[in-house]
Amino acid sequence: MNISLSPETQKLLEQRLQQGGYQSADDVVHAALEALNELETEPLDEKTLDAIDRAEDQVERGEFRDLDEIKDQIRAKFTE
Repeated sequence: MNISLSPETQKLLEQRLQQGGYQSADDVVHAALEALNELETEPLDEKTLDAIDRAEDQVERGEFRDLDEIKDQIRAKFTE
């Protein structure tokens, strides 16, 4: 089977391969499909849904930190 990917999807796939943990594009797609299947077959519990709602509210209020900023701070802390 041949699959056509949008440039954005191709970029995401290549990023995952570069990050490691996957041997091939097929491995990445397989893992993504397994995760999707798990999400579709196992609904989130109320506690998780409530946590998602609270997080979305925090983002709307601007109460969040950029992940790259946090990574940089952690690296600086442990490399100094």
